[in-house]
Amino acid sequence: MKNISFRSLSIIRTLMIFLNYFIVLFYSSVILLSTKYIINNNVARDFLNQISHIPRNPVYILLLSMLFYGVLVFIIYYKQNSYDKKNKYNYMYSVLEIILGVCIIYTLYVGYSGIVLLIFCDSIFFLKDHKYSKWILGVLIVIYFIAHYDIISIFMNIPNPIQYFNVYDGHIKGILTVSKNILETINIILFIAFMIMYIANQIQENENITKELDMIHQVNKELQDYAAVTEKIGEDKERKRLAREIHDTLGHALTGIAAGIDACLAMIDTHPKETKQQLEVVSKVVRQGIGDVRNSLNKLRPGVLEEQGFRVAIEKMIEEFSSVSDLSIDFHYQLEKIDFENTKEDILFRIIQESITNALRHGGATHIDIYLYKENQFVLLKIKDNGKGCEKIQYGFGLKQMQERVSIINGEVEYDGTDGFLTIVKIPIQRGEDYD
Repeated sequence: MKNISFRSLSIIRTLMIFLNYFIVLFYSSVILLSTKYIINNNVARDFLNQISHIPRNPVYILLLSMLFYGVLVFIIYYKQNSYDKKNKYNYMYSVLEIILGVCIIYTLYVGYSGIVLLIFCDSIFFLKDHKYSKWILGVLIVIYFIAHYDIISIFMNIPNPIQYFNVYDGHIKGILTVSKNILETINIILFIAFMIMYIANQIQENENITKELDMIHQVNKELQDYAAVTEKIGEDKERKRLAREIHDTLGHALTGIAAGIDACLAMIDTHPKETKQQLEVVSKVVRQGIGDVRNSLNKLRPGVLEEQGFRVAIEKMIEEFSSVSDLSIDFHYQLEKIDFENTKEDILFRIIQESITNALRHGGATHIDIYLYKENQFVLLKIKDNGKGCEKIQYGFGLKQMQERVSIINGEVEYDGTDGFLTIVKIPIQRGEDYD
């Protein structure tokens, strides 16, 4: 549909180019032939008495007007063949067209201003999205309405072009006047047809854009629904995996412990020595169970934390967020001499991850500052974004999860949404972590 409209506009514009060629040739030829008629019929004195200014050489007018029009057509087709939307100088072609159009109008003694309609169609055809298009089209409209002999003759000394038609008798004068009116009327009709087609095309493009936006919105909604379902499936799988881990490790250990304690209760009165040996076995089972549970929990750590360490893992996560969005993140890390236990590293990593996600998804932020440093006997994590923030903080799942995670390690968390969104996490440093 878009290609059909484009071709239709191109055809109308081409017709206007040929039509204006004949109109310019018609006007310049009338001036030339009328001048010869005046000379041959010895009516030069009468003609000069009717005009207020001496005309130019008619041959000069014919050649110059056709030269100007030839250059104008060359620029129109050159612009079409070399058009590039990214070229910031596209408007210069239209400026040159306007200058040539004014030259043609002046050369023909301001007898014909319809050439402006051709330049208008060509400019709107190529400059509809250009920042200077409104100025150029505005200048063309002004030129079209003031480019008339009655107006221009007030400011400039030029002959009246109508006098070249009046030198003939009624029959020839009528033919020339009707021909002039027909050519100019056809030019206006083609201009109106071009504008109707152009406006219809713009309306169709806007409708197509609206449909595409609706489609994108629908696809986005479906993706969100799919993500929610996928997340739910992932949660169910994770629950099943955790259930298996607990069944295979903690459940097995607790069952063995229960059986061992029952045996001890049965023989503690009669066989105290054997009971002590049995308790030692139970103790080993307990320690083994603790080790199995710890190994299961370690499997829940982010892989990048396990493989590359705390700081590198955070930097890698920030790099991934920055690469898939327009978000810029500055990470200020000042914990060179603090060795965290795995639980604290996991919690801080997840809080930073959740905060970046919230800033991007809900806050519409474009920049985030992350500070991780020591102050007295505490580690402080500050995450500040430039998003829209919120007057009243709504404690959704993400923020509640942060609070629960921080409480596990006896820390504190605060939120402030008055200027962007600020998250402050305060974690006490345990003995053995700080070797400053």
